[in-house]
Amino acid sequence: MKIVSVVVFAAAMLSSWFIVHSQRPVAESVHAGIQSDLKRIIAEYVQKTLPESKNLRFHRFYTENVNTARVRAFFKYSFEDTTNTGEAAEVILEGSAVLNKTGESADVATWSFDELKILGNTVNFSEPIQIISGSEEIDSEEYPQDESETIQDNRENPEDHSH
Repeated sequence: MKIVSVVVFAAAMLSSWFIVHSQRPVAESVHAGIQSDLKRIIAEYVQKTLPESKNLRFHRFYTENVNTARVRAFFKYSFEDTTNTGEAAEVILEGSAVLNKTGESADVATWSFDELKILGNTVNFSEPIQIISGSEEIDSEEYPQDESETIQDNRENPEDHSH
């Protein structure tokens, strides 16, 4: 029985050694480079599309191997921007991206940014927006309504059985 225990223990030690020392599908330095490049791309995109935005912060950013030629990046970042009315708001975006290896040389690996998913978008207003509701009619001159903004109820009238 002791011999069986020693053989099982040795097999467990040997297999754990191979797992720890096995080659990773994508090296840690490649993950660090991908993360750095993606952060730069996101920062440039936010600045280009929203030039008034400021205080870009990455709350979470990590990558994981899908296989030897594919990496998925997960991120959550925020920035401050102003609304259409000029009020300050914090915008928080969360999502993921898929990168596929397109080429590799002795010292450089090239990755293509093939897929982007924005999973969550949150806006936190610095000053609360006041919404006033009541039974009074809204003055149409004060709040003109475009025909494209009109909401119609297309449900069947329960009392109308003329079909």
